[in-house]
Amino acid sequence: MVLAGLDGVRLALPRIAGGALVLWLVMLCTLPDPRPLGAPEWAVRLAASGAGLDDPAARFLTTALLRAAGVGFVGVLLAIAASAWRSPYRIVGVLAGAPLLALLAKRINFGALPIPQQLVFILASAVLGALAGLALQRSRAALVALVAVVSGLAAWGAATRVPTDLNVAWQGTARHLLSTAADVPDGDEGFLELLRIAFAYAEDNSHGTDAVLPNRAAILALGKILGDDAVTRVGGADRDDDAAPARAAVRQRIRLGGRADLSRHFWVSAALAVLADEQRSLALGFAKEVMDSTPGGSGFSFIDMAANKAGIRLATAATRSTKGAHAFQARIGRGVAVADLLPPLADLPEGISRDDLQSTFGGLGGAETQRLLAEIDQRIAALPLGR
Repeated sequence: MVLAGLDGVRLALPRIAGGALVLWLVMLCTLPDPRPLGAPEWAVRLAASGAGLDDPAARFLTTALLRAAGVGFVGVLLAIAASAWRSPYRIVGVLAGAPLLALLAKRINFGALPIPQQLVFILASAVLGALAGLALQRSRAALVALVAVVSGLAAWGAATRVPTDLNVAWQGTARHLLSTAADVPDGDEGFLELLRIAFAYAEDNSHGTDAVLPNRAAILALGKILGDDAVTRVGGADRDDDAAPARAAVRQRIRLGGRADLSRHFWVSAALAVLADEQRSLALGFAKEVMDSTPGGSGFSFIDMAANKAGIRLATAATRSTKGAHAFQARIGRGVAVADLLPPLADLPEGISRDDLQSTFGGLGGAETQRLLAEIDQRIAALPLGR
């Protein structure tokens, strides 16, 4: 009788999972998406104590994990519901159907298509959930695929290690910049002067060689000095902590658009784009702004996002090709102004709390957020530098 009961449960499980999937999709379509950093306090405390994170980072991590679990559950339920489907295309159908269902649910919830960073997050979470659901049914192929996908994502996320030649080059550039820093003026003028010195040094080291490496070194050195010491630690480069006080002293007196925070946003994003790629740098910029929207933070800022995007634009223009790298060095050598690097910012909102970000702007995927981000992109595309 026990075996018969187990067989009955096994036969009914696909129908149960199908019903649960419908209910889960209705919830994803209708219930508000977890607000930025809106994780339960118990989860935040667990992440903070277990991973040694500060409060904003713990809130961001737990919210991201909860969102991933919510989307991934679509894949798990679909895989179980489809287990009764005897077809050679079942696995393909589950792997294709899970992300499509999750994306449709989020499209209905947000009222607009998610931004690219959210889109990748949703699709990856749904596929991982589908693979997990298939693996639960003892599908060796699904288990192998799950391990491969997780390993690939881990490798993609960690592929920021600084190569030896770049490590040597950026440290040489940084030493050169610090040796001249005492003669550099404060404020925006200092920002432009350090930019000129860095790329003049890059040009001196580009004769007869590929100019991309010296340009990457210049950006990484400026990211370390004017952005944050942590940018090279992300890439596993030497910390060079002996020069930390000198870097901090320079960083404190340099401005971009009259603001120290914009200089830091600009160069951290540029350096991360050199270490990884544009999308990961932008995603980290979004993460920082979402963390700022938590109580006690400075608030989500479209001005900061503009500085992030402008830094990425500079890094891309300076390193996209050998010819472009030489041209960029020459352009900087002829002199640039802040208006060549940073778009108009005065009308962009900032200091937005997490509640206002959701209610007024519709969250990160909201129509107003997307409109403002598109406006920022248009302004940056119109900048003379990087065309």
